[in-house]
Amino acid sequence: MSDQDTETKETPDSSEAPEEKEVDHLSDLSELEKIKAELQKEKEKAAQELAEGEDEDEDLREVDHLQKLITLSVKFDHHIGMYLMPAFIDCGLKYDHRLAESYTVQLTTIQSFLRLLEKVDGVTREEVTKQCILNLRNIIQLVHKNMVKPLYREVGLMKKKPKSESLDNFKQNWNERLDDLQKTCDFEYQILDVKGFLLK
Repeated sequence: MSDQDTETKETPDSSEAPEEKEVDHLSDLSELEKIKAELQKEKEKAAQELAEGEDEDEDLREVDHLQKLITLSVKFDHHIGMYLMPAFIDCGLKYDHRLAESYTVQLTTIQSFLRLLEKVDGVTREEVTKQCILNLRNIIQLVHKNMVKPLYREVGLMKKKPKSESLDNFKQNWNERLDDLQKTCDFEYQILDVKGFLLK
């Protein structure tokens, strides 16, 4: 009888063992699924943060570009009055105040538009910025055609070249600003060229 008792006791023990193993296996699977779900959430969160960071970086680049463009238009405005006018006077040539003023007014208008764009974002800012660059280039082209070229043509015809510090300063600053404008054009456009307005 004791042997039979032993057998009956061993049998239930041996049948319970696989059930415990199966339960453990199922709990491992559910834990694994839970971990996978958490990892997926972390991955999605990281991707979202990265996308937001890229948008922020792009926005900062646009704002920085806008600031440079404003500074550039201000400098061109100043050059017409600070360097170009004294250069005409030093060379004994008539400076057309009305013509110069018409260009500086247009440059001031561009500056105002650009400053308004600092408070705007998205496609509107991008499109208006591009238009402002085109307008700035057109004004510089007119200044070059109607004021700068005639000045240098007259100086070239003079037998005795005038020693004008203002003329030298204008040439240096004009060329430097044109280099800056070319970089700005390259940022927005690939085919817009202002190198033809450089003074040699």
